Amino acid sequence: MTTTTDFGWNIFDKRVVAWPHPYYARLRREAPIVRSEQLQSWVLTRYDDVRAVLRNPEQWSSFRMGAEAMARADQPRESVAPMGTLTMLNSDPPDHTRLRKLLDRDFTPGRIMRLAPHVQEITDRLLAGAGGRGELDVAEELAVPLPVTVIAELLGVPPEQWAQFKRWSDAATEPFLPDTTDEQVAVRNAELREFRDYLMRQIEEKRRVPSDDFIGRLVQAHDAEERLSDAELLAAVNLLLLAGNETTTNLISNAALALTKFPDQMDALHENPALIDDAIEEFLRYDGSVQWTGRRALGPAEFYGQRIEPDERVTVVLASANRDEAVFENPDELDLSRGRSKHLAFGDWIHVCLGQYLARVETRSAILTLLREFPRFELAVPEDEIVYRANFNLRGPKFLPIRRV
Repeated sequence: MTTTTDFGWNIFDKRVVAWPHPYYARLRREAPIVRSEQLQSWVLTRYDDVRAVLRNPEQWSSFRMGAEAMARADQPRESVAPMGTLTMLNSDPPDHTRLRKLLDRDFTPGRIMRLAPHVQEITDRLLAGAGGRGELDVAEELAVPLPVTVIAELLGVPPEQWAQFKRWSDAATEPFLPDTTDEQVAVRNAELREFRDYLMRQIEEKRRVPSDDFIGRLVQAHDAEERLSDAELLAAVNLLLLAGNETTTNLISNAALALTKFPDQMDALHENPALIDDAIEEFLRYDGSVQWTGRRALGPAEFYGQRIEPDERVTVVLASANRDEAVFENPDELDLSRGRSKHLAFGDWIHVCLGQYLARVETRSAILTLLREFPRFELAVPEDEIVYRANFNLRGPKFLPIRRV
């Protein structure tokens, strides 16, 4: 059987993590459905196929896919149990509907837009004086602290614990690689247990003393239809941290990196900041941070003559769909005048990303302020020296040093 490995797509290969798009392009051309032994899943890479799966929850279930995928992806040892239980990501209706309803009200476009001035204040503080220095690590000095500060504030985490919060977030998202040592496994698991215990203490505290933050509002949801168990509360808070932190960090870094590859687009955005909303959609299409998501077949299906049996798993590669030549003209080019294309960077249908508006607000502030401080910038190191985070799905550079031109 032909597998993704036959095409050089190894999710633990640093070269693949750094730039997976050539591998996706070959899969789209030669093997639009292929088997991944690493993920124990069929893999779909073309836009129409990915979108068809995302938009048909009656045929393709999300139930438990998140936890199962992490347990299957060649993990050499057991990690601590996933926090809590069902989340919006790994559940189907009616559970998905109930869980999402609780969080939707805090992530409406209007409510998120009211955060924009405060997000700008944080961004201004992070980049104060950076232009005068002439150099900046976009990842470490902007893309990491901005989203973690915003989500920590929204969750009601005090400032003195933000650095610890980020460390827990890293532990929760960084995968165990095949060469991970027993000592590293033990350290990671200890951090995750520490994180879980901290969140449980926060939940209990907000039961005793109600607060008007995300955790407090979830805890105080008394309507019978909306009631959450402790496990569901824990899972929801964990999801908010990870979804509101890691993904936006990588989006901001990937966007800045893309601008260094296309300086004419950097100039266009600097000269006309009104392009920023279209630019963000193009950043998401060109190099979004989330590579794929998973589904489980509820009934038999077929793609390109390959039958998929009930309960078999399918991985749909969002990042590949967003560069499908059949849908996007010159897909490997960053074109800020492309307009708001129907990219799938935030998923689609009932599972479309809840935090998409917050991600846009933060990226908008980050990129425009970066261009204010650095009207023209370039990488301060050769591109092949950029080190990427180990997470093969939530993909982005660990460091991104730039310098003013």
